[in-house]
Order: sequence, then structure tokens, then C-alpha cells
Amino acid sequence: MEEVFLLKWVVLVMLFSISVLNYTDKSIYGLAAEPIMSGLDISYEQFGLPSSSFFFAYAIGSIIIGSLTYRFNTKYLLIMIALGWTVSLTGAYLVESFTGLIVIRTVLGFFEGGTYGLCVAHISKWFASESRGLAIALMTSGTTVGTYVFAPVLVILLANFGWKHSFATLGAASLVWAIIFLFLKERPKEPIVESVQDQPTKQNNAEFKDVIKIVLNPFILSVIAVGFVGMWIITWVVTWAPIYLTQIVGLESQNMGTVMAGIGISGIFVAIGIGKLADFLFKRKKSIDKSYTAVLISILLISAISFGMTTIFTTPILAVPLLGLGLVLNACLLPLFTTINSIIVPKNLIGTISGFTLAINALAAVIGPALTGYLVSNVGDSTRIGFNTGVLIISVLCALCGLMLLFTSKRKVLVSQPDAQTAATVDVE
Repeated sequence: MEEVFLLKWVVLVMLFSISVLNYTDKSIYGLAAEPIMSGLDISYEQFGLPSSSFFFAYAIGSIIIGSLTYRFNTKYLLIMIALGWTVSLTGAYLVESFTGLIVIRTVLGFFEGGTYGLCVAHISKWFASESRGLAIALMTSGTTVGTYVFAPVLVILLANFGWKHSFATLGAASLVWAIIFLFLKERPKEPIVESVQDQPTKQNNAEFKDVIKIVLNPFILSVIAVGFVGMWIITWVVTWAPIYLTQIVGLESQNMGTVMAGIGISGIFVAIGIGKLADFLFKRKKSIDKSYTAVLISILLISAISFGMTTIFTTPILAVPLLGLGLVLNACLLPLFTTINSIIVPKNLIGTISGFTLAINALAAVIGPALTGYLVSNVGDSTRIGFNTGVLIISVLCALCGLMLLFTSKRKVLVSQPDAQTAATVDVE
């Protein structure tokens, strides 16, 4: 038992690590914006297109790779995608044109698309539902570390070695991760034991045909919308936040890296704290509505206000804290909506549903960077108006998503069990 306890935390550390690499790979693109644009002679609008192509491929990869979890071991799928990252990132050495940049970002996007779904499916093999909120919060905190905390390191790396060497360094790190993960077990010897209150919420297995029924449920669609908003914000951060903080807010490059790191560190602690709070409420209230859903709605509405107010101020001392609040709270969205899915979705379909969810969410990543680039490039000399319009769009999306979640929280999915006469509902009341 002690060996299993220790091993599951080793597995979680590895999943945290691949989450860090996953989002470091994403964030380095935005941090390398100026050298890439000057080196390849491309405009703001063009710079947004490789990011959009990345997430278009990300959507396809989410569905294809996520669906493979229905038949194949998540351990070897995770190793496969890590090796795909190595190939695409080291491919930066071959990039001499705008087209080449699109190619390597598209390949990387495909292999990164299934990452989150694979991680969630793998966690479900090692952690019971009642402790999964914290486990997923810890795993997803890697996304915050990769997006923000590593920013100063990446800024130094880019300044000293250039963007191509920096990309290749991350590719080498992915290769090392794949080799280490190869030696870990796929799952514990004995299946994890779910708590009594979780048994009525879902069955362990369902038929593949149930995927569409689950995804189209109004509540699940609202949960997916949470991911859509979170992905929109994340892609805004990795593509445009460095430029926004330096050119619009007025920070120096080094200060920008420090601010990004501060936001990331704060986001980690807040996400873990919120994850523990939601777990506590779930255990006490025995209700998703009174725990995860209520917390999500509160976070979305506060975020809408903070992002909206960011555009009003023109000095760093006011704009940075407001923007930072919205970005810190965004770190809570991913673990919360994923925990809901992991509780209410049949266990054998978690990877598949996560893949479909991320594919839909990736639409935000396809649209968002290109839309902001278009806004900035087509407002004449006032780039501030273009960037602030992009931030206001984020504010509106947060508010709309919160309202969707509020109005559909009582309409949860019903999935019939293939091996029983009864049905399992996700209502935990």
C-alpha cells in the first residue's frame, strides 16, 4: 500500500512535468515574438496565424489522440506525444520562412492536442474521485508554471541563444521526459476504490456511442464553454501578453518576465487552494452544483470585472494588478471543469470526452490569436485600442460563460449502463 501511495505521487509529478513542458512550448512562441517577426520579416497579423494553425492542429490531435485512450494504454500514448514534441521543436533549425514556421507549429499543435486528455485519463487510474480535484489542480498547475513562472528563464534563454536554439532545448527536455516515463508503471496493481457517494454519479464503463450524447448535454456544453474561455485566455497570454505588457502597459522586458512569473506563482497557489476548497464543499454538500459549479461561476464573474477594468487604466501600477487577478483566476478554470468531467463521465470515456472537449476548446485558440492580430493591425496607429478590444472580448466571454453555467447547472447528463437495467445520472444531490 505504501509503495502504491508513493508511486501515484511519482506519476503525478511526471504528469505535472509534462504539463510544464506543454505550456512552456506554447508560451515561448509569444516571448519570441519580436525576434521571430524581425528574423522572418512578418507582420502582427501574420504572427497570429501560426498560433491559429497550431490550435487548429491541436483540435484535431485532441480528438484523434484522446480517442485512442479507449483502446491503448495512456502511458505509451504520452510517450508518443512527447517524442512528437521533440521532432517538431528541433525542427526550428530548418525554418527559414513564414511557411516553415507554420509547419513546425502545426506539427507541435497536433501532438500537444491530446496531452491534457491523456493526463486526466492517467490520473483517473491512480486517484479516486474524492481526491481527484487536488490531484488535477496539482497537475494543471504545471500549465501555469509553463506559461508564467518559466517566463524569465525563457527570456534569458532567448536573449542569449536565439529562438531556434531555445525551441530545440525544449525539444530535448521532452525527449528526456519520455525516457524517464518509460520506466513507470501504467496503473496500480489493484484498482482504486471509489467512495460510496461517488457510485451513483456514474458507471465505470459505457459504450463509445454515448460520447455524442454526453457532449451535447446542456450542462456538459456549459462546462466545455468554461474550457473555451480558459483556452482563449491562455492563448492570448502565450501569443500576445508579452507584447501587451511591454507596449501597452509600459513594462520593461525584464520586468515583464518578472510580472509573468509572479502571476504564475500566485496562480499555482490559488488554483490548489480553490481545488481543495471545491473538494471540501463536494464532500460536505454531496453536490456538484454547490461545490465545483458555484466556485466556477464566482470565478468567471470576478474575472469578467477584472479584465474589463484593465482596459480603463493606462499605468502599470493599476493595470497590472487587475490583469493579474484575471489571469490568476484563469488558472483555476482548467482544474475545476476537468474535475467535473472526471466525476460525471464514465471512466472508460474520460480520455475520449476530454479529447472532444479540448477539440472544441481549441476553436478559441484558433480564433483568438488571429482575431487579436487582426484588431491590432486594422486600427491605424492606435495599437492600444486594438489590444484593449481583445481584452474586452475576454471580459464578455467570461460573463457569458458564467451565465451559461448558472442556467444549465440542473440539466445534467444521463447515460444508460450497457450491463445493467438501471441508469446512472450525474446529479449528486
